[in-house]
Order: sequence, then C-alpha cells, then structure tokens
Amino acid sequence: MLLLVAILWGSSYVFAKLTIQAGMYSGVINACRGTMCVIAGYIIFYKQINKMTWLDFKLGVLMGTINFLGYFLQTDALRYTTPAKNAFLTTLYVAIAPLILWLFWHERPQRKTYFAVALAIIGMAVITNVANTELQLNFGDFLTVVSAIFWALQLIFFGKYAPKVSSPWVVIFMIGLCQGTFGWITTGLFERTNLTQIHWVQALIPLAILAIVVTFLAQGMQITAQQYTDATSAGLLLMLESFFASTMSVIMGYDPLTPQLIWGGLILLLANAIMQINFQDVPFLRKQH
Repeated sequence: MLLLVAILWGSSYVFAKLTIQAGMYSGVINACRGTMCVIAGYIIFYKQINKMTWLDFKLGVLMGTINFLGYFLQTDALRYTTPAKNAFLTTLYVAIAPLILWLFWHERPQRKTYFAVALAIIGMAVITNVANTELQLNFGDFLTVVSAIFWALQLIFFGKYAPKVSSPWVVIFMIGLCQGTFGWITTGLFERTNLTQIHWVQALIPLAILAIVVTFLAQGMQITAQQYTDATSAGLLLMLESFFASTMSVIMGYDPLTPQLIWGGLILLLANAIMQINFQDVPFLRKQH
C-alpha cells in the first residue's frame, strides 16, 4: 500500500505541472484542491469530523497551515523549474528535519545526520549542474528548497502532535480546509487577474487527481498502512516517490534522462536512506559481546 502511495505522490509533480500549463497559479491550485478535498472528506468521514474537539481544530489549523505553505511554494516553483528537479530537491526535508529538531526541540542529531546532509548537498549540486557552471540554482529551485523546510516541519508535527488528534481524517480535512481558505485568499489578493486566462476544462482532471487521489486518498492510505509497518520501512518506501516523479517527468517529456539527473538523484536517495536506517539493527555492524 505504501508503494502505491509513493507512486501517487510521485505522479503529483506532473499533474501539478499540467495545472500550471493550463494557466493556473499556486493560489488557485491550492484553493480548488483544498475545496475538493474538504467536500470529499466530509462526505465520507462526516461523523468523525462532526466530533472535532478544540484541540483537534488548533492542531489541524497548525498542520494545515504548514502543509499549505509547503505545497504553495513547491507548486509555485514549478513555474520556474522542472518536475524532476522539484521532486528531488523536495527530498531534502528528510535531512532538514533532524536539524530543526536539534535547534528548536534540543534533540541532538545522530552522527549519521552530518554525513547525510553533506551527501544531500552534493546530490543537489550534481542535479543542478553547479560544478560545471557558475550557478544553476534558479528561483524555482530556491522555492523548492524553502518548501522542503515546511515539509520537514510537517514531518515533525505529524510525529509529535498528530497522535493527539481524535481521528487522522480530521487532520486531512483540516489540511484541505486550510489549503482552500488560504488558496482563495491568495487568489483574491494576487491572482484575480489571471482567472480569465485559465483553461478550466484542461485543468479539471489534473486538479481532481491532485485533490481526491493524491491529497485525500494517498494520505489516508499512508495513515492506514503505517499501522502495519515500522517507520524505517515506511520511510524508505515513501522515498521512492522521487524515482516515480522523475520517471513520470521523463515519460511526459519535461526532463531528458541525463547522467546528472541519475547520479544526483541516487546521491540524494542515499542521503535519505542513511537518515532512515538504524545501523544498530544491521547484523554485521552490531558490536560483538
């Protein structure tokens, strides 16, 4: 099930790119995506949502806001960069999260964290071809890295505070509500003049897939599946979204299959794998007593 979640998340980069090609900006994408998610979520899980507590609401707004900022920046970045680079740079959140925990929660990272972060930076340099040029980190790549910080915050808050919520579907509902609310506000303030240029028929199907399949269904499947597996296995499987995102991007013609993309992506995935694996559980690395 988690493998299917990774496939769905990986495909989301291409579907987000399709909505942008239809003339949509980040605000209206989030607005429509969030609205669809709220409607679908309430129809199916109205009983749990109607029993929402004040704590559920506060935590839901907090996590929903973090999710909106991460997705808004990540989606807006697609106007300036390719889906494959967007997907790979987003995986930096796995290395960023331990650093945030150290700074704000005083949870000192393990030694492997330093090596993983260094590898992630090297991988990012390979993908963006920094070694062969003065600098190829464009504005879209910068936005993607900033969005990775918010995804790291979401990872932390999901782990620390989501268990306190009465139902995981309340979190998904609140994420959709925040996306829709902030999305419509952003659209009204900054994107209103662009609404007439949107090809709504062209955007409708990718939007529906992003809202119902990727946001609502994939997150629900992840919450359900993680009850039957350990965090390391789940994390390693979900990291495959980067492979699927790049594969979809190459298939759809957004990115060529270059050596930089392959090697840089593998280095980033290795950095993420190092962060996920508990080396004390590896048999041949255990201390002999």
